[in-house]
Amino acid sequence: MARWKASIATFGVSIITALCLSGAADAEPDPALIEAAKTEGSVTWASGLIVNQAVRPVAAAFEKKYGIQVQIATADNLLLRMTNEARAGKVTIDIFDNAGDTIAAMRAADLIIPYASPEAERYRPEHKDPEHYWTSCCVFYYSTVINTDLVAPEDEPKTYQDLLDPKWKGKLAWSSNENFAGPPSFIGTTLLSMGDEAGMAYLEQLSKQDVVRVPGNARAVLDQVIVGQYPIAVVALIHHVAISGAQGAPVKWLKLGPLVGTAETVGLVKGAPHPNAAKLLFDFLLSEEGQLVLQEANYLPADPNVPAKVPELKPDAGGFTAVAILPQMNDEYLPKWLEIYKRLFVRG
Repeated sequence: MARWKASIATFGVSIITALCLSGAADAEPDPALIEAAKTEGSVTWASGLIVNQAVRPVAAAFEKKYGIQVQIATADNLLLRMTNEARAGKVTIDIFDNAGDTIAAMRAADLIIPYASPEAERYRPEHKDPEHYWTSCCVFYYSTVINTDLVAPEDEPKTYQDLLDPKWKGKLAWSSNENFAGPPSFIGTTLLSMGDEAGMAYLEQLSKQDVVRVPGNARAVLDQVIVGQYPIAVVALIHHVAISGAQGAPVKWLKLGPLVGTAETVGLVKGAPHPNAAKLLFDFLLSEEGQLVLQEANYLPADPNVPAKVPELKPDAGGFTAVAILPQMNDEYLPKWLEIYKRLFVRG
């Protein structure tokens, strides 16, 4: 684990601020790439982002700028589809993004190609692959969330240790997902921030709290907290909390310690039919223009120079720290974290 601890992002506010202020400006698009992309005429993009909320607005902005049509492919069973297409020699997807697991599997299968986008130069090290196989277009932070109607201010957990209070037994919830978007990332963050011995001791105590596994993703857990089914979600996406809170939902996310940090990572498919248009869309997603579209869609831009629509949802403005769960951890660490999750938290 020492190999990864050196690259883990437990960020201090001053460090992030300094890097943001020193970041490079938007790169100029390569005219030759633009011309080659326009010759191809279209690009097929499979995205894990919400289509109407983010994908269509990005596609519309890209089409308006370059006159290149964007075909939006479904993200359902994306890894299986891309693997089958590669095996059959009939690749249809040019560019894709997901929250980590798919990009790692595609890399392991030699089904993506590296691309050193000039836009990625200003991005933080944990948000781009050193060998250029992926770059993050937006980031996600998971935190403990409370229903403010059910948890009085004086009872709000102040640290992760407070979740071990007997009064919360059977009242904590988290997703049943067994990937980076579920409890394994919380387990990983705990081990990486506390160390193996202290982290395992904490997780064993937490398992005695009978944490409820809610079917579905982190949004489903948050919805259950909003309606009062559970007073506390161990982890939920903080930008979802901000969106629901602005609509009047009785929810609040807490800064208990290092939050879980993941990202939506973008990759280019090997053997894609429109490789130049794919690179141009890759650049656009990472550009300030593309990042502002994602910002307006209430996603958190990965560009360190572009704030969130609600600024405090990113560590520098929000004054919180996070541990980055990187795609490279998928093969080496996810199986271990998943084993711990199943052994300690899955009953029956």
